[in-house]
Amino acid sequence: MGVRAETIDTDAVLFHGDKYDSSALALFDGGRALLVEGLGSADDAEALRAALESTGKRVAFLISTHYFSDHLAAWNLFPQADVIAHENALATFWTEEFRSAEEAQHFRKPTLLLSGRLGLAWGRFALEVFENPGHTAGTLNVDVPELDLLHVGDTAVGRMAYLQYSAPEAIDRALARALARGRRRVLRSHGSLTPADTLHSARGYLANLRLRVLEARREGRPVSGIRIEDCLPAGPGPTDFETFFHARNLASIEARGLYREVA
Repeated sequence: MGVRAETIDTDAVLFHGDKYDSSALALFDGGRALLVEGLGSADDAEALRAALESTGKRVAFLISTHYFSDHLAAWNLFPQADVIAHENALATFWTEEFRSAEEAQHFRKPTLLLSGRLGLAWGRFALEVFENPGHTAGTLNVDVPELDLLHVGDTAVGRMAYLQYSAPEAIDRALARALARGRRRVLRSHGSLTPADTLHSARGYLANLRLRVLEARREGRPVSGIRIEDCLPAGPGPTDFETFFHARNLASIEARGLYREVA
């Protein structure tokens, strides 16, 4: 199928890769390109490079929201570009679980480390890159006011949140900070543009999940039996993608003893 290009505006294109539906947002400043995220496989990354080269764009900056390898595949293909990442990026990379041998090869050391926020003028865009720890301790979000768009990385995964690398409370705070930006559109590191309601859905999922876990424990039922349908807010049924990560959440809750009631 290859990489699919979704035009957001004349100077903004979202590239979707086959692997994990990981995406890369390209913002253009004349003949220069800035990428937020870099796709999940070498094949997808090569297709991205070919697409950009066919337009004559030179990639000058790469922004990583959280430095997990399923979003880094293109980084080594643009050695002339600076890599912007959170100051905890290297620690984040080495804590990643479920990484394949191929994905480990995507690693490239960042060149610019960020703590706090960074304002970046890029063509007509006045970007703000800011730290928003939640999904990981080294997560960045990218605010693009001119597109009424906030890139939240993996702070939301589908219409839910993924707990493997953090505490539910930290992720909920990150979702609240993202919502406070007031953007109407949200971009996650997997999937297409979505309304900001996706972030409300992820917060609702966390709240419902907590209630279901506490209820299961009081009744002596296994946490592994909690259905995603009972955690997602009202709306469409769960996708296979969401169901997969819900199962991982349940395993993480059991392994880490999350949502324990205090006596």
